[in-house]
Amino acid sequence: VLLSKKILQLPRGCQYGMKLLACIGSKCDESTVKFIMAKGKDLEGDADGNMLDFAVDEGLLKKEGSNYVVAHDQIHQAAYSLIPENERCCLHRQIGLLILKSLPEKQVDDLFFTAVSQLNLGIKHLEKEDEKLDLQKLNLRAGEKAMSLAAFSIAASYLKAGIDMFLDTHWE
Repeated sequence: VLLSKKILQLPRGCQYGMKLLACIGSKCDESTVKFIMAKGKDLEGDADGNMLDFAVDEGLLKKEGSNYVVAHDQIHQAAYSLIPENERCCLHRQIGLLILKSLPEKQVDDLFFTAVSQLNLGIKHLEKEDEKLDLQKLNLRAGEKAMSLAAFSIAASYLKAGIDMFLDTHWE
């Protein structure tokens, strides 16, 4: 509760950045966070990527090279708890779509994995059958790439996520 209150004392744009970072994980490249904040500013008013410097000054985030890193797991949890539960899936989906749209068509790297993971967390907001099919294909691509990198448990999680999206009627 104390950490949540400390975050809420930050400028609104910084709070938004902290929430985005909490959705993505405990570490994210500065350019990615700033890109999402800039593209998603219609979601949260006047959010500037430099706003996260306030959180760095307050000791909530650390700057390690080109990455913003949440200083402690408790801070990460506090920032995530500030997102209403009914909005979390939608925010994950929006983050995933923003990242995915910014990537070249065949690029498969850490950012691609982040995008697919975010879309998987936002699956409740996929309403159309073709959106689910697209996400299944993305999970297959992510799973295949992870297998080629010998990251078998990660590959299995992407492949399972894709399989889990099939409806019972798909197997007939």
